[in-house]
Formats: sequence, structure tokens, C-alpha cells
Amino acid sequence: MKPSILAIADSDSYLKMATSFLHRLGPEWDRKIYLARTPVMPTAQQIAAAFEGTDLDPAALEVIQLSQLNADTVAQNLVFASATGPVVAEIYSRILRTEPIDGRCTALISALPGVAYPATRKGWNYRRAGDAFICHSHAEARDFSYMTELSEGHQPTIMVSKLPFLHSIGFPPVQEHQFSRLVFAPQAKVPETEQQRESILLALEKASQMNPGLEVLIKLRAKAGEPQTHMEAYPYDSLFDNLKAQKLISSESRIRFDAGSMSEALVPGSALVTVSSTAALESIDRGLPTMVLSDFGVSTQMINTVFTASGIIGNLNDVVSLNFGEPSKAWLRENYFHRMDRSFIQSLEVLAQRANEGKLRTDPEMLAFIRRQPLRHRLRTSLPSPVVKVLLKVRRSYQRSRGSNTRTMS
Repeated sequence: MKPSILAIADSDSYLKMATSFLHRLGPEWDRKIYLARTPVMPTAQQIAAAFEGTDLDPAALEVIQLSQLNADTVAQNLVFASATGPVVAEIYSRILRTEPIDGRCTALISALPGVAYPATRKGWNYRRAGDAFICHSHAEARDFSYMTELSEGHQPTIMVSKLPFLHSIGFPPVQEHQFSRLVFAPQAKVPETEQQRESILLALEKASQMNPGLEVLIKLRAKAGEPQTHMEAYPYDSLFDNLKAQKLISSESRIRFDAGSMSEALVPGSALVTVSSTAALESIDRGLPTMVLSDFGVSTQMINTVFTASGIIGNLNDVVSLNFGEPSKAWLRENYFHRMDRSFIQSLEVLAQRANEGKLRTDPEMLAFIRRQPLRHRLRTSLPSPVVKVLLKVRRSYQRSRGSNTRTMS
């Protein structure tokens, strides 16, 4: 009997991780994907891009309400919660609250869809109730292992896999520095300011003008106003139109935008520039020149500290002059380009077998903890982000006022 797995995704990047992950498992597993109905659901174009290059059928994708999930509605051995933190916590809560403490038959695993270094307490706490947490590099695994040491009680087993969209067995191909296409991969959260983002667009325009044969492509995750995992305050396509209206970018600019899949953008003869994006790893994986911008800092806030000592950090002047560095082999080995064997898949098979035989146990303290959380998780997974932020702000103000009143009374 085949092991079985159900992946539950909620946004474009997490759906891409789910499809890639199940594709890597292959037909030796019974595989199914649900898309949770949440405020960050991907568009039809994003869904098509997530399935591209896999052996999975997008027509089989089912859209569900999280309220449908419980021990009776999930028949698979493993549930892969490929979703944002609050949705993962809600999935885990609904399964664990409806299964027996002893003899649980559903194993719970999760992962983050790209670079997860450095580890964050917030992301870890959403996923602590699972049986396993999947890291994608040795550096990540070490960083998340510190989380297990800082908290008592149940902790998920840390497994080391490889980002499912990376295909290099070990080190990637040697870079070819002749290219005719320059791809910029935006990151929704950084840089934060309008001026910083405009400076990137202006540098790309200058590169286009100084290199007449160069195609410049800005590969969007979503067009302005469309949903994505993290919403952008200043979408690049809107900023580009504003700069053209101000005549800071030529009306004849050759820069073009595309919201298709990254694999379509990163064709042979391409080079990639980003501030912080897993697209950098996809580009390195294909042996393409790759640059991570340092103009706005290399820091936790910029989500790019993982690229320290990588050999591929540059600046906007390097973009204009098309000056790309070579990735360091020592960095590659520790960060996402390690050699893989079958041990990870075998570990999943063992976990699925234990679930099938009803040999899993839920930690009673963890169960008590998640029973106190369901209302907050439901709010986060069913309401638009601005509404959630307002409600949480009101809640914090109320808690502070109660604390102040209590101190006054005492």
C-alpha cells in the first residue's frame, strides 16, 4: 500500500512549494492538494504557474474551507501544511483536537517556501505542534535547532531536505557570463520605501539604455492589486507608470513586466538581480549569473543575511555595468546546494507508516495550548489583513488598560 499525503496551501508561494514537494515525492505516493479559502488565495494565473513543470493535474486541485478539516475528513497518512503561519496553526489545531491523544493516525509536517534563515520565533511557534518541520539547508537546520533548546515540552523533529524547485544534485553548474536578458525578481516586503524601489527601476532603465541588445524583464509575483503571500505597499508596475508619467523613465522604455512562472523567465542566456528572493537560488541552480543587492543593507530586516559571504552580493552600479560575482562553494554547501540522498524520503515513509498504524501520540500540554488559540487563528485566516491588524490593536489596548486598572486597584 502506498503512503499517502495531503498538501494544504493558501497562497501563491506556498502552493508552488506544495506542488514541487509532491512532484519530488513522485507517483510512489498517493498525492492530493487542497487550496484553503483565505484572503491570500492565488489567482488562476498563479495557480497555473505553481503547477507548471510538475506531474500534477491542476484540475484536481480542490478549494476548501478550513472549517471542513478534522480527523474524519482527512484520510491521508501525512498532512503537509504548506501555508502561512496562522493557517498552519489552524490546520494543526483542527486535526489534533479531533484525534485521540494516543493512537493518532495523521502525521503533521510543515516547511517554509524559501529562505528561512535566520529562524524566527514567530514562524516556529505557529508550527511547533507538528510532528516534523522541514528545513532546506544545514544552516537553517542549525538555526532552528536553537528554537528547540529554548522551549520546553513538545518540539517537532527537524528534517533536512532541499528546496523542491532546486534540481542540482550538489553544486550547481558553472555560471555562463554571456547573457542577453536581465531579470529582476522583486520581494514583496523589501525594500520598504517608495524611493528605494524607484531607485531600482531607474538603475534597470539605465542598464537597458547602456546595453541596447539587453532585454530587461521584471518578473512579478502578482500585478498591482492582485493577492500574494505578502502584500506590497508600492508595486513595481505602478511605480514604473508613475516614473514614466514624470518622464524619469522613457516612454520608449524596453523594460517589460511579466507575472508568469519564474522558470519561464530564467531561460538560458539570462541573469538575475534581486534584493531578497528565492529566485536567486533558482537562478544559481541553473548556472545563471546572479546578484543580491546590498544598497539597502544586508540585514535581518532586508531578509537577505543568508547571502552573507555568498560571493554574489552587488549594488545598483554593478547592475548598470552588468558586473556579476561568482558564488562561493563553501557557501553553496551550507546553503541549499548540499548533496541529497534518500534518507529524507525514507524518514517521511517511516512517519507515514507510524501514522497508518496509529502509533502517533499528541503531547497533552501542546493540545491544551492549541485549544486556547482557535479563535485568534480563525480571525487571522478568515479576515483581510488590515481588519486583523485593527482587531489585534484593539485587543492589545484593552489588555493594557486592564493591566493598568489592576495595578491601580492593588
